[in-house]
Amino acid sequence: MSDSHASDEQHQGGAVGEPSLRTILILDLADSTALVDQLGDQRASELIRRHDRLARDLMRRHRGREIDKSDGFLLLFERPVQAIAFALEYQRRLKELAQLESTPMAARIGIHVGEVVLWENSADEVARGAKPVDVEGLAKPVAARLMALAGPGQTLLSAMVHGLTERASIDLAEAGRMPIWKAHGSYRFKGVSEPTLVHEVGEAGVGNFRTPPSSAKAQRLLPWW
Repeated sequence: MSDSHASDEQHQGGAVGEPSLRTILILDLADSTALVDQLGDQRASELIRRHDRLARDLMRRHRGREIDKSDGFLLLFERPVQAIAFALEYQRRLKELAQLESTPMAARIGIHVGEVVLWENSADEVARGAKPVDVEGLAKPVAARLMALAGPGQTLLSAMVHGLTERASIDLAEAGRMPIWKAHGSYRFKGVSEPTLVHEVGEAGVGNFRTPPSSAKAQRLLPWW
């Protein structure tokens, strides 16, 4: 590679990679605006920082990769079972944190697996506000739709994630997790051509397990009978 070509690539950012199969997890801290309004800027900031440290500790433990951060996180995992293990422990630990702080805190989580394309942004782009790594692919909006469909404290996943994780459930058992699975039926997500069969995973006393109602971006498909 010539010096000029290397310089151009550094300025423009890394090359777009080949599509690869990844598990995408998107979580959102529910009602974060109301939390700030209730606690005030200083107290809410301290609590959210504590939440973020908790989430990052767990993602390292379960081999997740942080891609983006806003009111929640967008994470990538190599295997669906890693994402499920993260979600189960995160929901339980978040509930414990909320009880400890006597503050209502809950998160919505959506998990999907599919092909994505990753690329690294250049140092110049990152300095101007870009994320170090970007990810695109249909799996990303599907995970976002699942997250938006979930209620507070609920973890929703696609049928593909459910099927792959059930076959690896021994990994969860060895980690002391006893997940409860529930199927909620098919939903048609806005912008996604094929219906998505939605499942839920959680633990006793932690999960939500209510069938999500239809919304503007997710229509539940009911059998004709």
